[in-house]
Amino acid sequence: MENGDEHMNNKKLLLLPILFILMILPTDLKATDLGLAKSLSNTFVTIAEKVSPSVVTITSEQVYKHPNMEQFRNFQDMLPRQLWPFLPDEDQEMRSTSLGSGIVISKDGYIITNNHVVEKGENIKVQFSDNEEYDAEIVGADPRTDVALIKIKARNLVPIKMGNSDKIHVGEWVLAFGSPFSGSLSQTVTQGIISATGRSQVNLVDYEDYIQTDAAINPGNSGGPLVNLDGELIGMNSAIASRSGGYQGIGFAIPINLVNRIVEDLQENGRVTRAWLGVWIQAVDNDLAKAFGLEKAHGALIDDLVEDSPADKAGLRERDIILEFDGQEITSSDMLPTIVSIQRPGQKKKLKIMRDGKIKEIKVTLEEMPEETAAAGPLEAERSDVGFTVETASESQLRYYGFSGNTEGVIITSVDKYSEAFKKNLRVGQIIQEMGPDVRHLDKVESKRDFDKKLSRYEPGDVALLLVRRDNDNTFFVALNIPD
Repeated sequence: MENGDEHMNNKKLLLLPILFILMILPTDLKATDLGLAKSLSNTFVTIAEKVSPSVVTITSEQVYKHPNMEQFRNFQDMLPRQLWPFLPDEDQEMRSTSLGSGIVISKDGYIITNNHVVEKGENIKVQFSDNEEYDAEIVGADPRTDVALIKIKARNLVPIKMGNSDKIHVGEWVLAFGSPFSGSLSQTVTQGIISATGRSQVNLVDYEDYIQTDAAINPGNSGGPLVNLDGELIGMNSAIASRSGGYQGIGFAIPINLVNRIVEDLQENGRVTRAWLGVWIQAVDNDLAKAFGLEKAHGALIDDLVEDSPADKAGLRERDIILEFDGQEITSSDMLPTIVSIQRPGQKKKLKIMRDGKIKEIKVTLEEMPEETAAAGPLEAERSDVGFTVETASESQLRYYGFSGNTEGVIITSVDKYSEAFKKNLRVGQIIQEMGPDVRHLDKVESKRDFDKKLSRYEPGDVALLLVRRDNDNTFFVALNIPD
């Protein structure tokens, strides 16, 4: 009997937490959830009504010559004579139509879109949600960021409300607008969240700093707006990552602050004026960070400087690691070219660098990037391991691989393609010039015997830092893990 009472008391104790939860829950849980859902739904409706008048569908025609058909004409005798007149004329003009979206940014007809929507286009048409159509002309375009500015002859348009892409956060709700796949699907609205910011290495353009979103973006959405829950423009839809060619949950938008910087130049000059530092950089991986004495892998390691460039004049040196630019942390080397490029020539900026294990601040006056200067992105450094052979470089070897006769170091003569050395971009014909445990203790490598002697001093698990010359003008660092 006592066991039965004890069992009953235990059941009552188990019920107490459940009763407590029921007491604190809303009396009408379903109604509350429905109210929240309706509130969010109404927010989406309001945003769609506010933004749609500023979204346009853009079509343009590309004209190209038909591919040379001469090779087919050589087989005329093998074809029925009746088919000869139907062989394409190699001089025949062919036309195709591209589809994209655009965003109205002014009452008097300025519209932004992606460069690839209107590039090499003719007969550009802009259509609004009420089906009114206008001819458009290109004011200017910037292929390096995939931004274009076009204009139509119209007045009293509804410009979109501008936001601030520097203040967005991963996880916040966004809506994407555009014309996916077909003009008949114009004014399509999709919702999602910001999945990530500062995405680079997408390998679409020279300067990348994308907003990643899972709001559905498909072909035709390019150039359309990405807006926040205040209906403010925070990005311009630009690309998708997809194996099928359609939506797979990964879309990219250009931050509106970057777009606005480009548009200012296009409106004023029809071209973009960029600032530059004049440095060649590479990424800092975990091994390099350890070798240079950094607590974490970040920053941009300077491999080389352009003579008389802003960096050279400011006193930057090879082997400096740029950790911050104007107060903004350089979390990856890919960030630096984009951040510098959107600054104005003539501006003075403060750099935080690491040099010889010490943190320093250097002021640099930016200059306009020379037109002939190619976009210099990071020189990638990947993982490494000993998996190569070297020998003392002879004059004939130096000539063969394009080095000047007085180049010092040992030449790489073979690399195991399955080794860490190969993965870290060490290749036959490169010159190892210096070697050491870290950047502050690098010694010149004078011969194969000298290299082998230095290498023998390392224990398994150590990291050896190599300064490698790729050609007469460029060097890079490799942090080499010593294997067991």
